[in-house]
Amino acid sequence: MRRSVYILFLFSLIILSCAKVVDTGRRSFDSSKTYAVVPFENYSDTPLAGYSVASIVEGILRAKGFRVSERVWNYKSTDPTSEELSEILKKAKDNADYVIYGTVNEYRYKTGIDGEPAVSITVYVIETSTDKVVYGASLSSTGWAHESLGTVTQKLLRGVFQ
Repeated sequence: MRRSVYILFLFSLIILSCAKVVDTGRRSFDSSKTYAVVPFENYSDTPLAGYSVASIVEGILRAKGFRVSERVWNYKSTDPTSEELSEILKKAKDNADYVIYGTVNEYRYKTGIDGEPAVSITVYVIETSTDKVVYGASLSSTGWAHESLGTVTQKLLRGVFQ
């Protein structure tokens, strides 16, 4: 009996450690409001990861029926500077009820035989009328060798916007 409990505990620990989500609390987002998505700040070693995550967020919002404003930024071949991100954020606030932004902390394939994808991002939602962060979440996960960074990122973000 004791051995079975120990094995069940270890199995649960392994399964639950695969993905982490730290959330400020579940929030129901109003799909009748307009959302703007800006490039995420890229703190990872992967160039342009902030653009990738922002694009995935836009796609998820549109697929779930949210109103997404036209982009106020253009893709560049380099990550935006902090000054450029500040300017983009100002423009986005003029065009939407909420602005979604965040940081990419890890966005890579782990080294080794399998090369599993590893993603760690932080998401913030700002209410433009009050300029307050109304939602925040830190999300991280690794995937299996057959998955891509985009797939793991989509899985993490799908649960945020409901």
